[in-house]
Amino acid sequence: MKKFGLFISIALLTAFVGCDSDDVEDPVVPAVSKPVVAVSENTPTSFGVEWDAVDEAAGYQYVVTESDAAGNTSEFCPETQTDKTSLRFDDAAAGAKYTVKVKALAAADSQLADSEYAEIFVETPAEGLSSQTFAFTVDDPVGYDSATVKVEPSIADETYFFAVVKSSLLLDKNSNAIIEMLKKDIEPESLVKGEQTIETKWLDPETAYVAVAFGYDADRGASTSVLSRSEKFSTAVDPRMSIDVSVMNAGDEAISAKCVPSGSGSYFVTAVKSADVAGMSDREILDAQLAALNAEIDKSGWDAVAAAQFRSGTSNYNASGLSIGTEYSVVAFGVQKSAAGKAEETTRLFKANTKTTSPEAKVQLTYVIDDGDKYVYVDPDFAGKAVMLFDLVPNEATAKWAVGLFYETVLEMPEADIIAFMLGDPANLYTDALTDRVVPLEWGEVLYVTTIGVNAAGVTGPLSMTRVEAVMDGNQGGR
Repeated sequence: MKKFGLFISIALLTAFVGCDSDDVEDPVVPAVSKPVVAVSENTPTSFGVEWDAVDEAAGYQYVVTESDAAGNTSEFCPETQTDKTSLRFDDAAAGAKYTVKVKALAAADSQLADSEYAEIFVETPAEGLSSQTFAFTVDDPVGYDSATVKVEPSIADETYFFAVVKSSLLLDKNSNAIIEMLKKDIEPESLVKGEQTIETKWLDPETAYVAVAFGYDADRGASTSVLSRSEKFSTAVDPRMSIDVSVMNAGDEAISAKCVPSGSGSYFVTAVKSADVAGMSDREILDAQLAALNAEIDKSGWDAVAAAQFRSGTSNYNASGLSIGTEYSVVAFGVQKSAAGKAEETTRLFKANTKTTSPEAKVQLTYVIDDGDKYVYVDPDFAGKAVMLFDLVPNEATAKWAVGLFYETVLEMPEADIIAFMLGDPANLYTDALTDRVVPLEWGEVLYVTTIGVNAAGVTGPLSMTRVEAVMDGNQGGR
């Protein structure tokens, strides 16, 4: 029998805030959508912005302010209305900071309100950068997963970086932010000079893209010119087989999904942890899965791997032994045997995201109240008192847990605060059961035995509170 002497009494202060029940809120009028604005041009003497047309907008209102080095703002362009979806300002100053605000105006008879202002920040390049600019010609038609772009720099012998980027990634970003975003993709061998015709592969079908280029010095790790960008263009529809992946069920350690291909080709499907592929493009995920498949083919042969892992037609996919409470992606792509006997893809990657569930962490309490005089040989402090004999046993889902013995004032405390208090100190957390424990009480005393568990995924279970009163039962014991 082990003595357990943790008593916690929580004093509470409760604030009550009154309110006027006669207050009536004004009705909310729905508004047209706010424009999503992107920087379309940025030079030492000019800049431009653009946005997609907003549904049900009768026009747009914009205003531009300029900030000085001290942070003071002044009007650069007063509030003006336009029916266009792009703006250009040719009287900018080099190295200056501008803020462009654009809102959509609702039609007079639409019963809608104007949108909120969308805001984007533009800092024009300082003098001293190269005057390098770029012209782009995009081959027509554009493929479903590739685009060929001709790039013509104004200065032939200066190195530059070129990329084709999803238009959606450039929204709300100024030129400097776009360059910073792309820096991670710059390797010395990716820099070019002079006129180039470049084919970019592994694009997403039916997606808007923009070609961009800017001068770059690899030794300094810095851009040497302003950023130029092409007009938006979109990839075509992918004519290859598609695979509809839908999650049917997600359990604690298992996922089931349904795969419906649009054609008769074979395909591969698996589940990957979202954390393991975070930041990877669909192409990078597909390449990683192909590499793993080909490693198995090298070891076991094509026939064995194909029979075990490749599918055709509609099928159900089941994954087990997964981590609880974890984000997963079920990914699938078409596959065939290459001339070299390797697995190669025949479709792009298709995926569906889901999360395994978390079993509830709970701690079971069993206790009895007894006469402490029976246990004075264990502890003289038990003389004349009641004792609570108890066990605390967490269920299999519980990775760690806490227990508190509180007085009745705990009932006035918000549950979230109790949980935060109990779990706040890692030193007070248990991983195993507590059995054969004893706590001395005064006869008639009331305690609330409170437990809280956390599962392996870090999900907190329900707070359990058991009222315990030390009452004599008339038989030299208690209840």
